Amino acid sequence: MTRVYSTFYRTIALAVTALLAAAGHAQIEQLVPPPFGGGRPTVPVPLTYAQPQGGALMTFKSPREGAPEFAIKGVLFKPTGAARGAVVIVNASDGWSDVREGHYARSISSAGYAVLAVDTYGPRGVTGASTDNTTITTYEQTRDAFAAKRYLASLGYPGDRMAIMGAGRGGTIALLAADRTFMQEEKEERFAVAMAVGAACFLHPREPKPSANVFMAIGDKDQVAGVKPCQDLANEYAAAGGKSTVKVYPGATSGFDGDPVNRTMYRYARTETFVNCNVVVEPDGRSIYGGKTFAETDSRALFVEMRKSCIKNGVSGYTNVTQKANVTLDLIDFLDANFRH
Repeated sequence: MTRVYSTFYRTIALAVTALLAAAGHAQIEQLVPPPFGGGRPTVPVPLTYAQPQGGALMTFKSPREGAPEFAIKGVLFKPTGAARGAVVIVNASDGWSDVREGHYARSISSAGYAVLAVDTYGPRGVTGASTDNTTITTYEQTRDAFAAKRYLASLGYPGDRMAIMGAGRGGTIALLAADRTFMQEEKEERFAVAMAVGAACFLHPREPKPSANVFMAIGDKDQVAGVKPCQDLANEYAAAGGKSTVKVYPGATSGFDGDPVNRTMYRYARTETFVNCNVVVEPDGRSIYGGKTFAETDSRALFVEMRKSCIKNGVSGYTNVTQKANVTLDLIDFLDANFRH
């Protein structure tokens, strides 16, 4: 498919219009730059922890060991006509937001897919994890994603036409869901497709067990995840018989798909980074790092150990509205390639 790409210096309204005219099958919402007036903001506008708009609020249950099930909120976006497939969107480390999860949900739904954007953090009293990844375990977030999949199945969406996606930490969760090394108790049909935007690719199964076709989108200026770790993970996945695609977006930093207000480069001094982290995961799901072994259910202890060596703090980033539009179209293309048959 040929696309018409606008330069970053044009208005985003024009850039998105050109992309839509070339793509023809998705109505990506306008990413109109804010009226800065005579100056620009001196501090980044944080992503508002808020329910994505445009869909219907739903509640489903996620299991907990030795405790009552959690009631998890999700917003369901339905396409016009029959859905070609269904997508679970896992929230990023900032928590769910309208400008990221809402944007992806509306855009993907407009292309013919049912989308359930999930709020893993709210029921647990968590508002963010970018500066402290111990606030919630990766296991809890992955378990919620599979609970969302079962909920969609209960609504009649076919299990073999379901995808999982996420940005940042949500993308890391999508990658875990794409390999049977993780969440081995989920023995039934897994997600058919996994899509990760700006995911930290630091968990490397010793013996990968691919269960989904994978698309990884990463900015060449990403200081949280880095390009090479994701390319390495994709190669390991492919060597084990999996199908994976990595696309690098020039000029995109970590969080490049955030709020269009943040179009100036900012420094986030406390954000945790994983560029130098490589954790081996045994076939039974246990992680090995620093000579210590960590259960899959206890990523908190793993993160604490990683802070002694590979986890650093501080990144620079901004919202690249052109690349946000581009990656949205690429996600839809990947879904179409897998589900339009």
